[in-house]
Amino acid sequence: MNSVHFTINEWTALSLGLSSSSEWQEWAETQRWPQAPEPIKFDKIPAMMRRRMSNLTKLALQSALSLADEKDIDYIIFASRHGELHRTVDLIESIIDGDDASPIAFSQSVHNTAAGLYTIITKQPIPVTSLSAGEHTLHSALIEAACYLSDNPQHHVLLVDFDEPLPEQYQAFENDTHQGYAFSAILSAGDDYMLQWKAVAKPAKDVNMGYPQTLDVITHLALGDNQFAIADQRHCWQWKRK
Repeated sequence: MNSVHFTINEWTALSLGLSSSSEWQEWAETQRWPQAPEPIKFDKIPAMMRRRMSNLTKLALQSALSLADEKDIDYIIFASRHGELHRTVDLIESIIDGDDASPIAFSQSVHNTAAGLYTIITKQPIPVTSLSAGEHTLHSALIEAACYLSDNPQHHVLLVDFDEPLPEQYQAFENDTHQGYAFSAILSAGDDYMLQWKAVAKPAKDVNMGYPQTLDVITHLALGDNQFAIADQRHCWQWKRK
């Protein structure tokens, strides 16, 4: 079984109607999304830049900027399974309809949109990467962070994982209904958490895996669980807190 170690110094999550730790704890206990919530205040993002951003990018940046404000960050990982798929679909449909693709929309449809905008907003020359790894994108990002911290034990990593429901054209591939969300954490070297994983003997097919794994992780973190496991179609991920 493979394993990595890391410490979560702080974490936060953001979704419509969910921002505080108490709100996320209540959601973790009930698994019910807020009814008629107040709009999210994206006050950490400059207004002129905010106008052109997708809601997903705003979620990611508001979450990241709120957590990392005035903190020393040495490396950043933005992780999203689907990224700006809604914008990509809109661009493709406009081309099919015979229209020219908007240069601005195209520039903000790439997978590293949020990563690039974060460095522009903060004006910080910090190494940053964007990652996508299917259903276990968050866990792959945690492995990336742990590997970096193994080589740089005095550094701090900002990890931002974000996603939203698939566009209508891809709803056949959607699992349980969920809201768009962003999860941010500041990680450092240490052994407060051990993440172990192993491949399943027979890959499962056509199985409804429920919520994205990030929402499952948020659930366990919000509830203060010291040990839990998350299974997907190819792996079993085991978390253990020291």
